[in-house]
Amino acid sequence: FTYFGCGRNTTAVHYDGSENLLLCLSGRKRLWLFPPSEARHLYPVNDFTRSAVVPFTQWEDLSEDLQDKFPLLLEESHLEVQLEAGDLLYLPACWWHCVEGSDEPNMILNWWFHLHPDKLASARAGAPGATGGA
Repeated sequence: FTYFGCGRNTTAVHYDGSENLLLCLSGRKRLWLFPPSEARHLYPVNDFTRSAVVPFTQWEDLSEDLQDKFPLLLEESHLEVQLEAGDLLYLPACWWHCVEGSDEPNMILNWWFHLHPDKLASARAGAPGATGGA
């Protein structure tokens, strides 16, 4: 699957149930990566289990009302990665992430790989809230 971005394009915080390889073909992409164990800090949406309530943003950029409404965001732990043209990233299944494109047009190519059922069960077991709270 190919994603074309016109610049400053973003995705909401979400996870994929498949292994993922991302190849940056042009421009730059910045990713915030959250292990499955961080799901409860991201306020997963039960009706759409692969998405979180709030898009990722820096804590200090949230209004006081949102800080009061989502206090667990302060406790989240994440990795931040910047991909440039030619960079390849492996993203494990069930890792939460969001993506922001650079100012200039950008493009990434994704490959998703289905997990063996035993590995999928293990990945989901380590992700409280990632399967709708189950």
